Amino acid sequence: MKKISYLRMFVISLLGFALTFSSNIQDPPLMTFKVRQLAPDLPNTTLGILGFIGLLVAMAVQPIIGVFSDRAKTKLGRRLPYIIGGAVLIAASLFLLAAAPTLWVLLLGVIMIQFSSNILQGPWQALIPDLVPEGQRGKASSLKAVMDILALVVGGLVAGMILGENGIARWGDNAVYVAAAAPTAVFFLFVVITAIWAREKEGETSEAVASRSIGEALKNAFYVNFRERPVFGWWFANRILFWGAFIAINSFLINYLIDVIDMTEAEAQGFYGMLKVILGGALILLALVSGWLSDRFGRKPVVLISGLVAFAGAFLLLFVRDRTMITVAGAIVGMGVGTFLTASWALATDIVPREEAARYLGIANIATCIGSGMARLLGGVLIDPINRALGSSSSGYLLLYGLAALFFLVSALVVIPLPKNQ
Repeated sequence: MKKISYLRMFVISLLGFALTFSSNIQDPPLMTFKVRQLAPDLPNTTLGILGFIGLLVAMAVQPIIGVFSDRAKTKLGRRLPYIIGGAVLIAASLFLLAAAPTLWVLLLGVIMIQFSSNILQGPWQALIPDLVPEGQRGKASSLKAVMDILALVVGGLVAGMILGENGIARWGDNAVYVAAAAPTAVFFLFVVITAIWAREKEGETSEAVASRSIGEALKNAFYVNFRERPVFGWWFANRILFWGAFIAINSFLINYLIDVIDMTEAEAQGFYGMLKVILGGALILLALVSGWLSDRFGRKPVVLISGLVAFAGAFLLLFVRDRTMITVAGAIVGMGVGTFLTASWALATDIVPREEAARYLGIANIATCIGSGMARLLGGVLIDPINRALGSSSSGYLLLYGLAALFFLVSALVVIPLPKNQ
């Protein structure tokens, strides 16, 4: 494959911004806001169970969509039809989530947002192995990580502005609809840009089209022989553990700030948004540097270090209670996350077969979903019941965050068996 320009790599990464921006407005800010309205007595349990059910949908959808996308033959290419359709469904799902009058409707919104996001995500992710030569994938993954981090920061800030004190004062009950409208506008803009400048050109991926029939491929949509692909297996385990630890901390952080640090809900929403902004610049720098390091020295050492750094931050979070030290602990976790986002995804795009990139990256996403689902389920099962049993506002949170620290540490250890050249 010929090298591509940095501009094209940047355009390929834009939908990553849209997806992460959307998910960081939806979860935890919008979901926490809705759950504390609809289930005020068990907010963590409800938040955890809803998130877990949604991620079961995500695990099922993406590899199947990948099978169809890998074999699509349309005038718009293999990926773009799914990107457009997914974006339209995401917009509808966000407004359903915002309007939900009951928990059952909220659950339907969660299912729909996961279904539609994964229709878009799998084919979009495949654009990197489709279009970017191996020698540039570290840089491309750095750009993807930068977009993820920027979206995490901007999403948190926008959610804080909309659902915090000033936003509620300005929009009142309509704040949830404003929160749904913001990612919808971003998706519209970036899908148009992707369609013009980042889709496959004629003949660009023809040699990499999957050869098996759709029926045969669907039978094996979720199958990977980990004995034949041990590197993928270790990557899979690392992804589950690291991402599960991060989601355990992030998903319940607003409730933690309310119940343990004694902030009001509006204060917690605003602090959460500002925390994302403070961390953003450092994370972007780390993502860019780690992409260069992973191209130069290999993915393995960078992924290992990211787990150890995140462990240090999560361990510190167990012992701090004031806003400044929470920010410091969060910054250390964030440094690990910023490093991980680049190196982990660069490794994934290296090891998946190009002819079935969307399917394999869909299976790779199962690792993210398992980690996320495990974290949400643990939070739902542990936090509220343990707090009630012990008459404490903090014990359940501290147990979950202690497990998160342990998961970060183990995530670093499981990459040790990877070959030195990875």
